[in-house]
Amino acid sequence: MNLDQIIEKNKLLGRGYHPDGQPRALTAQEFFEISHEAGWNQFNPEYRQLFEHFAYWVRINLNILSSLEIGAGPGYFLYCLNRLGINAKGVDGNAYSRALFQKCHPEYAQQYELDPLFTGNYARTDTLFSIEVFEHIDDAGLDAIMKKVREDVVPRCIVFSSTPHTDPHPNWDMQWGHINIKQPEQWDNFFAGYGFERQVNLKPPITEWAAIYRNTRMGHT
Repeated sequence: MNLDQIIEKNKLLGRGYHPDGQPRALTAQEFFEISHEAGWNQFNPEYRQLFEHFAYWVRINLNILSSLEIGAGPGYFLYCLNRLGINAKGVDGNAYSRALFQKCHPEYAQQYELDPLFTGNYARTDTLFSIEVFEHIDDAGLDAIMKKVREDVVPRCIVFSSTPHTDPHPNWDMQWGHINIKQPEQWDNFFAGYGFERQVNLKPPITEWAAIYRNTRMGHT
């Protein structure tokens, strides 16, 4: 289904709407259902191909042994990285997404943690991934995440993508949880505040606006 069809279905079913018809944020179950209807998971061959290519790119270009993904969603990227021999762990706040991952990829079920506020204890890792997640988190939440990343996770780099675009459909950004859309230069300044600098000579093949931020305290290795 395309987004126009999904929005019409939402209106019919009341997904993302109060009983009086006023829009509201989607529940975790609604978010999961709509993601499936839109093809944003491992049941869509194009989605699988995108993340398989991305995972191979990571293995070839980043030379990592371990990773942590904030906002693992349905977990197909997590699965791809593990299949390539990377000790990849993921966290997410949606129990429906984790249940899907455990059902589809039971051999890696222990690699996926349910942690809505990123309050768990995480070991150091080579790379942190966050793909289309930070726009769903307010500034206070992002600050808490990045303090833990800087002090505890200490990745060599962050592979990052967050849409800079607002959606033309009325209320969709609010319903979908896009509460913190920033432009690339704003993210540059944000990450610089925690000691991460954009690497301009390497671009992740996942979105047009994706970027890599290197940990300046560890050098460009």
